[in-house]
Amino acid sequence: MKRLLIILFSVCFLLSSCVNADINNENAPFSPENYESSSVTSQTYEVVFTFDWNANDFPTDYPSGTHFSQLIGWVHRSNNTLFIEGEIASDGIEEMAEFGGTSTLVNELQSLIDQGQGQSTYTASGLNSGVGTITIDIEVSTLFSFVTLFTMISPSPDWYVGCLNTNLFDENNEFVSEKTIVGTVFDAGTDSGETFTSANSDTQPPSPIQVITTPPLAENSIIKPSFCMITFTKK
Repeated sequence: MKRLLIILFSVCFLLSSCVNADINNENAPFSPENYESSSVTSQTYEVVFTFDWNANDFPTDYPSGTHFSQLIGWVHRSNNTLFIEGEIASDGIEEMAEFGGTSTLVNELQSLIDQGQGQSTYTASGLNSGVGTITIDIEVSTLFSFVTLFTMISPSPDWYVGCLNTNLFDENNEFVSEKTIVGTVFDAGTDSGETFTSANSDTQPPSPIQVITTPPLAENSIIKPSFCMITFTKK
């Protein structure tokens, strides 16, 4: 009898450990019933994209009509696979990077949210010049504390700039008060144009997404940080 009790206790302990492992594993499928609502907290942030794309700082092939498209992105868990360097751009990323469209990408992000990988999608107005700001309020939580937001650089073949997998919950298990980062500029790999006003040249097959380190935007493999700075401020 004593041996049977020991075995039952061991089985119960293992089952409990597995449940706790799933709850704490950020890669485990999210299921609301696995979490106590009282343990999930949220925080609102003001996000400001500050652009300074001007002819003096970026003289190489500087185009007329510079602007940035509608901002688009989502709040998600850390295992975000969209937008990652080395991956092939989705249809939504291609539409955003080449034309500034958001509808297909919103649908792709919503599909990931329905699978428990994210919390919500966001869109905001664009900027009708190369210099200025785009501001948006977002809400993150202890379950979904990572932010990805991008805007198309226009004119350009298929280039976009923003933040990828920015975590607003720090190692002390607290929401950060403020965070400022340099926007990362990507080539979607879907158009082979080499400068801002290149004619459309569909890349077949598409190349992997990559960070831009070459002219006309970059000098000595670096794009000046002033091109795009992004600040997150806790409200």
